[in-house]
Amino acid sequence: MKRLSGLLQFMLGFVMGVAILVGGATAVAYMLLSGMNSNPPKPVFTEEKKEETKEEKAAKPIPTTPVQEQPQAEVKESPKAAPAPKASPKPSPEARKREATSEGYQARVTWQSGLSLRSEPTSESTRLGGLDYNTKVSVVGTSSDGQWQRIRLSDGREGWIKAGNISRVE
Repeated sequence: MKRLSGLLQFMLGFVMGVAILVGGATAVAYMLLSGMNSNPPKPVFTEEKKEETKEEKAAKPIPTTPVQEQPQAEVKESPKAAPAPKASPKPSPEARKREATSEGYQARVTWQSGLSLRSEPTSESTRLGGLDYNTKVSVVGTSSDGQWQRIRLSDGREGWIKAGNISRVE
């Protein structure tokens, strides 16, 4: 009987040892895999660092300055450009047309995948359409911060595109 009891103790100890090893290895594997399974932090780009609320954006007027073509092929901003009224967040359509009465200069789209034509000089504004690569446009104004350009298409439509994506043609 003692012999049977010793054999039973050995088997029970062996099974318990294996169970402890398997349980420990499973716990370590779970901890490692669950740490790798979580999503990485979202990258923050410089354009997204200072995000304003929609109310702040609506409260800020975005004045534009028309660009005029000079005889020596230099582009200068007109010193007589009237700033947008501070009482209204968006300039009226009449004021925008008055600001962009100059023909400006001719340019072509240089961005390979084309550009979005926007109703206002913000990325959140309504998309009016798209411009394909190498499309000819007339630049009639620039936003006060220089980040957007007001353009006129050959069919008479006007809108805003992100600056730096076109090149001047003579």
